[in-house]
Amino acid sequence: MSDLALYPVGLFFVLSGAHFARSRIDSRAAARYTCYGTALLGAALLVLAPPTVRAVQGTGVPVLAVLVIVLGDGLRDGAAAAIRLLVPALRAADAAHAAARPGNAEGAGPALRRPEVRGGLALLGAVLGLRLALITAAAPGLAGEELTVGPELSARLALAGYTAVGMLHTAVCLVALLRELLRRARAAGPGRLGTGLRLLAGGLVAGLLWNAWSMDDVLRAAATGSQDGPEDTLCAVLGGLCAALIAAGLGSTLWPAAAGAVRGWVRAHRRYRALAPLWRDLHTVLPEIALGPARRLPLPPRDPQFALYRRIIEIHDARLILRQHADPRTARWLDHATRRFPPPSAHAAATAEAAALAAALELAASGAAPQEAVLSAAPGTTAMDTMDGEAEHLAQLARVYATCPAVAEVRTRARARAERAERAERARAERAEGALR
Repeated sequence: MSDLALYPVGLFFVLSGAHFARSRIDSRAAARYTCYGTALLGAALLVLAPPTVRAVQGTGVPVLAVLVIVLGDGLRDGAAAAIRLLVPALRAADAAHAAARPGNAEGAGPALRRPEVRGGLALLGAVLGLRLALITAAAPGLAGEELTVGPELSARLALAGYTAVGMLHTAVCLVALLRELLRRARAAGPGRLGTGLRLLAGGLVAGLLWNAWSMDDVLRAAATGSQDGPEDTLCAVLGGLCAALIAAGLGSTLWPAAAGAVRGWVRAHRRYRALAPLWRDLHTVLPEIALGPARRLPLPPRDPQFALYRRIIEIHDARLILRQHADPRTARWLDHATRRFPPPSAHAAATAEAAALAAALELAASGAAPQEAVLSAAPGTTAMDTMDGEAEHLAQLARVYATCPAVAEVRTRARARAERAERAERARAERAEGALR
């Protein structure tokens, strides 16, 4: 399983390269070299993963597996060169930004100088040429997962030199970018930008440790004529640490927005659930308030913000319908109930509103005809300026509606009154029917 650990790390870098290729970074050179570096490093890890090497080795052509390892090393050298070229690209972007500030009469800042690019490419060409010459001189084979050469000192030194040249080149490139990031982190000071730069610097330090592990291969090659061919488990661990720190650094500016979105989702979901007892009773008596089909399974909504907004509208519609069922005796019932069960002073208004809703809902459930004399009465019509304020107000109203003993007593009195009215209506109907006979 550890052999597969390099694949997600490699895919992370490849996908990061694709992201930077489509990004809108102001400095095109910085975006280009970041894209090249991450994509080449990801490709190198995918090529050098042990399952990849074993798959090629299984073709029965020994030299092909060695060429795959050389190809992976070359891709990693290209990634290191792109990382080094990122330093002058960032400095050129800084100069361009400084020149574009208002009041700067010097015009546009200098672009990325060609000699710097040519120097980096020349160094890469020299490293690739030297490593190719050394691996050709060593003429290694692949025994299991190890590159091996003959017992001759020249072959052992050539294999050790092949690894040492790549290790030194990568170290020089990483240190160059690390110094630039540390300088920028000191200038940025505390804050999201500084934190992101420090995390990126930590990723480069992990990359240096990852690269320094190649020293073991250099010493083994010089002493025994063998070294690891594909990347090993420790490389996967260090590569994963490097990728995690780089991802954290690149995403540091997105943390507040992401955290805010998560908090908003959780808050909307809690309010949506808090409205459930009140909405359920309203919907049972007034099913016409539903703006959409009922959910068959008690699963959380995919978009709790939209579901909360719809539930607020449905409760508001129910409150408007219940206005014609408001009972003028509710205030007297509530006065008696609060003497027995005094609510907290902070909940006095919510208790009155919840009691009016409960009484009107019982009368509506009994099928009693609307009372013309109280059409203007409004059980619970407190309006808030914002949806958040309305949601918070209704959540508190729903809690009081479901838990307050005074509201429960008003509901009991209203139900008893509705039952008496229903019995009286039934008795009148029976008397009228008897008179007709």
